[in-house]
Amino acid sequence: MMDGPDRRQTARPPDVTGGSETRARRVVTIGLSPEALSVLPRNILDPKAHIVQSSYEGLDMVVLSGPNAPDLVLTPLLTPVFDALDLARYLSQAGYRGRYLALVDALPSAKLIRAEVEAQSPDLNFDLIVLDGTTPLHSL
Repeated sequence: MMDGPDRRQTARPPDVTGGSETRARRVVTIGLSPEALSVLPRNILDPKAHIVQSSYEGLDMVVLSGPNAPDLVLTPLLTPVFDALDLARYLSQAGYRGRYLALVDALPSAKLIRAEVEAQSPDLNFDLIVLDGTTPLHSL
């Protein structure tokens, strides 16, 4: 894995929403194209999900903790700007408590990546989706 720029949490605008109605699942994608989202297994991405796309640099504007935090964050495992370890560290520092899934086309050992992220960010609900269909998440 590469060690991309370390993102630090900075002040964000206040989180202001109301209502107690049932809300659609909130998903933040970072560095993913619409095509990448279209190949996800149906059990991963709810068709009714509210999807917000962000850049790595724009994460400071995304509310990552509290009642309006996303339920799911989706990214590639590796990009020229960041990798899953970078983002896991950032999410942990931001107090994110949702699920974080990193996507990769193929990978010889997803177990090693999971162990590395868990060692660095043990409080994060992290997993990989290998898009070649070899991950257990494809069969849920």
